[in-house]
Amino acid sequence: MVKIVLINNGESSYQTLEQGLKLYEYEVITTDRGDDGLLLALSESPNLILVDMEAPVLDGWQIIKNLKQSRATWLIPVIALASRDIEGQLLIQAGFDAYDRKPLSLKHLLRRIEALLGSPASIQTGTDYTHAIPVPINTTSSPEKIANLEESLASTSVVYVDDSPADSEVMAEIVKKAGYSYFNISDSLQALPQLLELKPQLIFLDLVMPMANGYELCAQIRRISAFKKTPIVIVTNNNGIADRLRSRFVGAYGFLHKPIREKYVLKILKKYDCQPQRYKVSV
Repeated sequence: MVKIVLINNGESSYQTLEQGLKLYEYEVITTDRGDDGLLLALSESPNLILVDMEAPVLDGWQIIKNLKQSRATWLIPVIALASRDIEGQLLIQAGFDAYDRKPLSLKHLLRRIEALLGSPASIQTGTDYTHAIPVPINTTSSPEKIANLEESLASTSVVYVDDSPADSEVMAEIVKKAGYSYFNISDSLQALPQLLELKPQLIFLDLVMPMANGYELCAQIRRISAFKKTPIVIVTNNNGIADRLRSRFVGAYGFLHKPIREKYVLKILKKYDCQPQRYKVSV
């Protein structure tokens, strides 16, 4: 059965759309949050994704950027569900493979899906059906956007999610010197797809970052089955009891207090039994 992830904006009309798609034997997984939709795209491996441009938390522009920059999702066809005030060419340039206009017509949308997946649905085209203006299909993607991950795939021991170049440099020096492979994710919005690419043995997660905080991101990571048991350590200037309790609540295994010190990082690596990847430190 063809699987579709539907990322909507909470409008009641999407319930009708979901039921209509199911009548044509599509498996539909829905969410009314952009961030949860991105998680579903990564964890469910759908055949196609429908994205309302006004989805909350992460809007359509942010969602398509993440999807097309991830090696796990960049080949999945994505249809934008947009109001008429958004130029279609802008949607195609952003990376959408097609788009449909709101208010949505199930028949029109089924035609879009059929064109992208190459397997026609059993659509009855009555006399009241009017085909929409042909939509250009974007068939090109840019593997260059994810080329910087290639050397790290399937071999990364430690990932540090942090936007601070200085802190990342300190962490990298400690981790690499100890013989572990290391990767820094500086954009919190790219954390989930890149983590799925890298599959690290241990994740260090900074508490304070633009667009997200460590608690929220930790909870999102824990929702992905691949990371249910991966050690996550919160890195922060805060070291109070309340902070420690909250970190445990969202699934973190421990705390690393700033400034980052070698003996504490090595203690954590040993505690969680990370395996060195014979990383050769350049000199």
